[in-house]
Amino acid sequence: MKTSKPSARSFGPFVNVFRVQVRQLIAWGYENVCRRARCNSEEEPAITGFITEAINDLLRAPGCPSWSVHYSVHEDPPVEKEGVSGKSRPRPDMIIEANFEGRPQYIFEAKRLRKGGYGVDKYVGSAGMGCFISGLYASRYVEAAMLGYVQSDSPAQWKDVIKEAIDRRGNSLRLVPPQRDVIVIDAFPLEWCSEHQRDKAGYPITIYHLLLNCCT
Repeated sequence: MKTSKPSARSFGPFVNVFRVQVRQLIAWGYENVCRRARCNSEEEPAITGFITEAINDLLRAPGCPSWSVHYSVHEDPPVEKEGVSGKSRPRPDMIIEANFEGRPQYIFEAKRLRKGGYGVDKYVGSAGMGCFISGLYASRYVEAAMLGYVQSDSPAQWKDVIKEAIDRRGNSLRLVPPQRDVIVIDAFPLEWCSEHQRDKAGYPITIYHLLLNCCT
């Protein structure tokens, strides 16, 4: 039986409670990982896996917050792309999905941030932020997020470096200036966002940037 495919414009801006609770899940997963694992030399898929596992442990645990029953988290899940099927489908690093009307998905792409091969180029490049700007990921949405796994220096230092790189590559990243500092939850005091035009989706996307300290 043929099924209808949701329009790319079928989901508007996220409600703030969704935005907040998604970050709370990330914060709890990250806090749990910091207590039991050293992530200063781990590859990005391993860290994402640790965080995803920790969030799932929370969602299964007795006494978890009542609102958490509305959420599920998926590591490296395939997403739909016109003309692509099976194992060839693109795979963002993490998706947190809610069972609210429209089943909104918060889509994350993650990159290591470490001197000596894991610098800002990969974060702002075609396999990082470019996945959202091109419409490869989150084409149905006007919002998504990057996770930066900081493995050297400090999150504050990397924030300055990344913001400078985004401004410097504003034309290629189709930046709609200025970048804005935001605090959605207190656990991420260095969060900021950048807005970018997208041709294929037909409307811009706001990318939120969350840096997790993985140096310890």
